[in-house]
Amino acid sequence: MASSNAERQRAYRQRHLKGLDEDVEMLERINAMVHFRAKLNLERLAVHHGMTQRAVLEWVLEEAVAHVLNTLDGPAQDAFLDLKPTLRNNGSGER
Repeated sequence: MASSNAERQRAYRQRHLKGLDEDVEMLERINAMVHFRAKLNLERLAVHHGMTQRAVLEWVLEEAVAHVLNTLDGPAQDAFLDLKPTLRNNGSGER
């Protein structure tokens, strides 16, 4: 019996998540609603740099993490990398 479209999609997603195929990167699915300006900015950056939106998002996040790590001392870096909550002001006035 032929697979339904939903079954084929589910199988594709499973094959491409968390490195189940040896030749595939470890991937995680993100499903989030973002403000239209954020999506438009992601599209603009991707077109400007000739990159995919996924590549731009990964690049921006890597840059942000590197910036944060450069501002922290050893114990604070460890807490950040271990996902331990900290109450640091991010410069935007929000906590």
